[in-house]
Amino acid sequence: MPLKIELKPHESIIVGDALITNDNDRIRFYIDGKVPILREKFILREKEATTPARRVYFIVQQMYLSKGDKQLQQIFIEYIRDLQKAAPSLRPFVATIAESVIVSDYYAAIKAAAKLIEQEDKIFGSALKGK
Repeated sequence: MPLKIELKPHESIIVGDALITNDNDRIRFYIDGKVPILREKFILREKEATTPARRVYFIVQQMYLSKGDKQLQQIFIEYIRDLQKAAPSLRPFVATIAESVIVSDYYAAIKAAAKLIEQEDKIFGSALKGK
């Protein structure tokens, strides 16, 4: 069964390795097939990966879009090691992400990484964002 997508005006979506940005009108289309898809609310751009948790999210996002690139997995391991050293209290969140990555469920890892960002924000607030 195809996935129905509706985009608001100027909303973006990633389908495979293509960024699609809607024009001025609301649009509906269907995607049939197995391809990574990220709606705009889940897209983190590289310039926004400014904290340890956001870097983890970004690399997990890249793994999802590339279907598990091995080089990205090495970077992921480095990022989570650094994060666990800097903030041991975040280990349970990191473990959930790592478990999803191990079984190649990158979409679940993205959702878990979003929770990691929320927790990082609660603990460190705006101090990590340079505000």
